[in-house]
Amino acid sequence: MRGKHLWLFGLGTTTLCSWARYLATGSLRVDGNYPSTLVGALLLMALIVGYGSMVVGWRDLLERSPDKPRQLAFAGLAIASGMLPMLSNDVFSFLAYDSLAAHGQDVYTSTAALPQSVWFPWIGERWANTVCVSGPLALLLGRPAALADGHPWLAIALLRATWLIPTVAVMELSFRRLRDRPFFHAMVWLNPLFLLEGAGQLHVDLLALVALVAGIVLLLQGRPRSAWIAYALATLAKISFGPTGLWFCLSGAQSTSQRIRRLPAMAAVFATLAVVIFFPFWRGPATLTEPLRALSQMNPGGSLTEAVGDVAHAIRTILSPHATLAQATTFSRAEDGGTWFVASLCLRLIALWVGLRTFLDMLRSPGDSRTIALGTGVILVALVTLAGHRFEPWYLLGAVPFFGLACPDVWRRWWVAAAALAVAPTFINVLPPTTLILPIWSVICMIGVATLFLVSFRARFLDAVSMAK
Repeated sequence: MRGKHLWLFGLGTTTLCSWARYLATGSLRVDGNYPSTLVGALLLMALIVGYGSMVVGWRDLLERSPDKPRQLAFAGLAIASGMLPMLSNDVFSFLAYDSLAAHGQDVYTSTAALPQSVWFPWIGERWANTVCVSGPLALLLGRPAALADGHPWLAIALLRATWLIPTVAVMELSFRRLRDRPFFHAMVWLNPLFLLEGAGQLHVDLLALVALVAGIVLLLQGRPRSAWIAYALATLAKISFGPTGLWFCLSGAQSTSQRIRRLPAMAAVFATLAVVIFFPFWRGPATLTEPLRALSQMNPGGSLTEAVGDVAHAIRTILSPHATLAQATTFSRAEDGGTWFVASLCLRLIALWVGLRTFLDMLRSPGDSRTIALGTGVILVALVTLAGHRFEPWYLLGAVPFFGLACPDVWRRWWVAAAALAVAPTFINVLPPTTLILPIWSVICMIGVATLFLVSFRARFLDAVSMAK
């Protein structure tokens, strides 16, 4: 099958690029550690060819599901597990928080202890004053990596081995229990976003996705209480997976009274697990509120809000021809803050409108599993791409399994484009900051991602539920 070979070639090439980056820089660190301009340009071209081949291959696999998705998925996981940090430095920030938490230090309400971590020199400067925003479950499952005591190769190996155990177990569970859903497996386990950002770059979203899929499989097998536990674990690994509870509340419920009865039961399960898992980290209500405050105060990044701000900033620069270069390029939060506020408010109102329309359509189809799955996925994508203050490609992983259950053609095409365009901006991390092509690539990617968020808006968001029926 052409798709399978392209997919494997692309994944292998992308993994080799991560090793080439390491060999060219001599360090596993990403932020502040770049190859030469020539090597960076060559790596960028190799990534475009390799990752592009993977996306094209995945498109073919979605259109014609492979005969043996299990073997292909595990082969892909094995290849991606050999990937080194390349497009994100987040794994070292996580290791810093994890090492401190393992020694009883507070990582959720203060950054005072952060310089004490052996990983502090590995953290990018802009994140050195940010509290931990990963869920407590991720920190607990990262404890083995704390034994590495500053040795990066050992730390990454221990972290990967620990996280691969639940990943392999849930993959096997889904292949055995959902044998009649080959598209689901292709959508989730063969997804370039899962392999690159999850298994490859070791974002915490990998754990949340694995727990989420476990919950979906359990609920489809008629085990709602076990499914609610898995949902709670997903949310306690990454708080952004919380809205997926909509599917766990509605799926399989045949009446309004049954849905209502589920809410306190789900809340009780979640509260119990939250108390147990948060206990080692608890420093009062600030343990919950401080990470949320830190997230809300971050500048917009990779989102439509940032794109609107960039356009407004460019217009102001054009309208002020007498401004010096320093004045034109200096970041002005006072000016951009107003633009961000207005853009964010408008986009969130649009997302609210989309969400309410979709939710009402879901309520009108209580027995339609495809409508409920697609509706949940639509709401999650709207939250990430329209309402989100910041955007990174791995934020999309929470919506992937629901589109594995129901995915009209317009959404299948969108996911292929999303896998390609959403990741493209992170390719700049193989280029030194002084490279001439970097601003050009950034602008092209910004336009591409903004277009991705808005393309086929009506067909995807407003007519989506009717497509599932």
